Amino acid sequence: MKYFFIIIFCFPVNFSFSQEEIDPFQKYGPPNSLIYSNLKDAIKEYKQVYKLKLDFQTLDPKLLPKFGKLTETQVLQLTSNGLTQLPNEIVSMKNLIYFNCVGNEITSLPVNYSNWEQLTELHLHGTKLDSLTSEIAYMGRLKILEIQNNKTDTFYFPNSIGYMANLNEIVLFNTKLDTLPKSFSEFKKLKSLTLVMCKLNALPKTITKINSLEYLSLENNNLIEIPKSLYKLKNLKILSLRNNNLSYLSDYICLLKNLEILDLRGNKFKEYDIAILKALLPKCRIYY
Repeated sequence: MKYFFIIIFCFPVNFSFSQEEIDPFQKYGPPNSLIYSNLKDAIKEYKQVYKLKLDFQTLDPKLLPKFGKLTETQVLQLTSNGLTQLPNEIVSMKNLIYFNCVGNEITSLPVNYSNWEQLTELHLHGTKLDSLTSEIAYMGRLKILEIQNNKTDTFYFPNSIGYMANLNEIVLFNTKLDTLPKSFSEFKKLKSLTLVMCKLNALPKTITKINSLEYLSLENNNLIEIPKSLYKLKNLKILSLRNNNLSYLSDYICLLKNLEILDLRGNKFKEYDIAILKALLPKCRIYY
């Protein structure tokens, strides 16, 4: 029994603001509808294709323009298809709710997003994007934006992103972030922000103005200090600063009255500093 507890204790503690993940092919689209896995078959039966999952297959270039016929499709996943560019016709999929592009080194998204007004989730993994264009604002219903393992030197957000009123969650992982536009402070519904392995040397001040934030993860960056303005985020419940170069947090952290979890592991805090933080945040679980 003794060894059992040692194993459990050593396991890393992971936090997630989001609810338990549900398979998007179960979450969206008509219940029990067929998941198509062949583009040629999908094009033949385009009027009844609500879910399309094209994983680990090279797509025939001649068929790519015919994505425009799939106007009923609500869930689309493209995984490791050898694509460096998405067909422009993909924006004709006007009923698309969920789009996941994984392992395709695309360098840009089609410019005309005006038809993607229904899109709720956009996931881009393993891309080569240097920015998102300002037209992303046409995705007025977008709630979740996730970019992981982007392969360019820097990544930029357009200023228009801050005016996407329904964004609830933004995830950037292993994506070098240059700057955040001032419009980030305009978010009204953004509750979860993850900037992990983004090579941040300082916390962008615009983050400290997102009053709706409840979850903030800044893990695995190069932060050496946290500005006092961060403590204006009165609704913050979970703050993860794991694996940075921090050795001190201002006493102003006591202003985060709703903070439930503070993760400081992988930093340079001394036992004395942790004791002070525990006194300042008596209702908060502190990991160090």
